[in-house]
Amino acid sequence: MNTKRVESSTNKSTVLAGVVLLAVALPGGYAIAQGGDGIPTPPGAVRMGPLSVYPSVTYELQRNDNVLLQDEGSGNVKSDTLQVLKPELRAEAVSGPHTFGAGLGFQAGRYNNLSSDDFNTNNVFLGADLNPDTRINLRLRAEHLDAIDPRGSTTDPLTPTPNRYRQTTLGGIFGFGAPKAKGRFELEVGGLAKRYYNNEASGVQGNNRDDTLMGGTFFWRVAPKTSVLAQVKRTDIDFIDDATRLDSNDMKYYLGVTWEATAKTTGIFKLGTVRKDFNDSARSDVSTPSWDAQIKWEPLSYSTWDFIVSRAYRETTVNVGDTVLASSNTAVWNHKWNSRVSTKAIGSYAIDEYKGLARKDKLPTLGLKATYQMRRWLGIGADYTWTRRDSDVGGADYKKNVLMFFINATL
Repeated sequence: MNTKRVESSTNKSTVLAGVVLLAVALPGGYAIAQGGDGIPTPPGAVRMGPLSVYPSVTYELQRNDNVLLQDEGSGNVKSDTLQVLKPELRAEAVSGPHTFGAGLGFQAGRYNNLSSDDFNTNNVFLGADLNPDTRINLRLRAEHLDAIDPRGSTTDPLTPTPNRYRQTTLGGIFGFGAPKAKGRFELEVGGLAKRYYNNEASGVQGNNRDDTLMGGTFFWRVAPKTSVLAQVKRTDIDFIDDATRLDSNDMKYYLGVTWEATAKTTGIFKLGTVRKDFNDSARSDVSTPSWDAQIKWEPLSYSTWDFIVSRAYRETTVNVGDTVLASSNTAVWNHKWNSRVSTKAIGSYAIDEYKGLARKDKLPTLGLKATYQMRRWLGIGADYTWTRRDSDVGGADYKKNVLMFFINATL
């Protein structure tokens, strides 16, 4: 008997059984009307003392025609069907002017044929927003991921199974100045630790690193809902393996503007320069113009557009150049056709330019998602995504089509 195949079939059955049990267990419109203290409970939540707890679960059925993101001529193109179960739990609490939040999520993915690419991932986060409307305020965030890089999704060598990693992120923003003050200042500090823990023979552990961030932003209000800003940020990148020799520091200098609900738009736009200096004298330091913008346009109460553009350096993988100049341009249209039907269309175009290596990748993406809200607590829908990579490196091109059907349930 093929024990591995029986185990895979059992896992897939467990995914389906979980969906059925949750669908049966969640009664339509279930919500506790109010807690014992008389405070109304938000829709979709359960009151647990001072906490409002929001459970949810999503089931996805995907058909992917290029799971490993391989070139058509490589002979390694694999298509398969994937089932994913995503239970999540989020909690919120309010204490005077302070807001606290926490959450955890889990994903279990099972392929029909490529059992080597099955995955279980999880994440947990904690957050606090202290005195948000006063002169002195503080925002804190902590997150831990246990996740994977799907095979072919990075420039690391193709391994027998996906590369697994654990990543911990800590961050805080200390604010001096009330939100409506003429001038205010934010000091940001943070850190990231990323560790790969399988496929050692591939050398993927060479990507293990620690990042330390510190930055400051000064805002000056020039209109009731508009402020100009000046920002400086420094990130120190320290790779754990000395043989990687990619340690560096990034400096970002920005001037920008942020605004709220002006002519039906809300957003932030920053323009400046970024410089990366390497500790290894054999690598050339680099600098370039940089920008970061997020703009929301709401021409109608039921229709919104989001525009996100960015250009900055990001870390490469071991033995693939020195760094990557990543440019991204994305537009997202969300539209509610009626009280039950909504759609989301997305288009993006990204360019990755490798420094220290003659390589340039172009990555267009198109997507369309439709959701039918059967009940307040139950939605179903479909999603289609087309992705392509055109590279000037032989064998690095790929095309991928993913068709997905999903069901989402809350309380």
